Amino acid sequence: MSATLLPADVVTRLNDLFTRVFIGAGTYVFESEMFVVEADAALLDALRDVRAADKRHALLLANLIRMHDRVPEPGVFPYWHRDLNYLTVPFMANFMAEALAEDLVRIDAAGDVVPAELRTIHATLRTIRKERAAQLATLRPMADEAAVRERAAYQAEIDAVRSQRQAREAQAAAEAAAVKAAAAAARKAAAAAKAAAPGAFDPSSMPDPSEEGISAKEKAKRTMMIKRAQKKAADAAAAAPAAAPAFDPSSMPDPSEEGISAKERAKRTMMIKRAQKAAEAAAPAAPAPPASPAFDASSMPDPDEPGISAKERAKRTMMIRRAQKKADG
Repeated sequence: MSATLLPADVVTRLNDLFTRVFIGAGTYVFESEMFVVEADAALLDALRDVRAADKRHALLLANLIRMHDRVPEPGVFPYWHRDLNYLTVPFMANFMAEALAEDLVRIDAAGDVVPAELRTIHATLRTIRKERAAQLATLRPMADEAAVRERAAYQAEIDAVRSQRQAREAQAAAEAAAVKAAAAAARKAAAAAKAAAPGAFDPSSMPDPSEEGISAKEKAKRTMMIKRAQKKAADAAAAAPAAAPAFDPSSMPDPSEEGISAKERAKRTMMIKRAQKAAEAAAPAAPAPPASPAFDASSMPDPDEPGISAKERAKRTMMIRRAQKKADG
């Protein structure tokens, strides 16, 4: 005996549910290409459980429809029109959870239009709803936890890349500062070396204490003048700056260090060459001969000294002129 013919709206609702479990989210998830990591194993097992339940629920709904002289007619699942390939398992698990939540709404809507006397259909819908609600309760927390884990993993990778970049930038800045400091030190040393160095003491530029015809007082005066000038030259020589240190490549990053990239090796080589060039440019090519000291009339006997004879005044005047002429070259 034939069963009661189902109303058209009931058949439409049942076929809609049949479509969602027969070629629905579970089918699509496992026919797409997902990005899978080792930590997704448990979540993939939960998705497979949903897919297995889909097949069982599809069979139950198909039998219900055939029992009432109708033909199961699966439609087109809308998710097929979406390009969800190459997405992560946590994303696809959330996609599946949303589909399960939508299934519960549609099962309730189908139950509202099924006549009360069709108890078999109501019982089947209750069974399917109970199982899908349990699957949703299991899958939703797992999907949320996996999404948190995925975000943390991505953030850790981002932080690692950022830290590596910052370390490279800090190293490059330190190396550039070292090169700059070395060049500045070389320039400073060169500038100090180029400063006027004190000339060697030249006694011939001083009045001769052994000159004939001068008094004992004048001889002593000239002798003291020579000693003072000699001491002044010695003190100036002792205070002269030390020569600039030679370029030391060991203070620079090693271009032959193992494990560095070719780009980094070339960069370090160029840093050494630039620092060496700066040191060579800053260092004086050869020490210049000491300049003759400027003529200082105050170091000579005063021809205007009161009490000296006309002869002594003329002698001192001639001494000053000779010394001045000698200083002028």
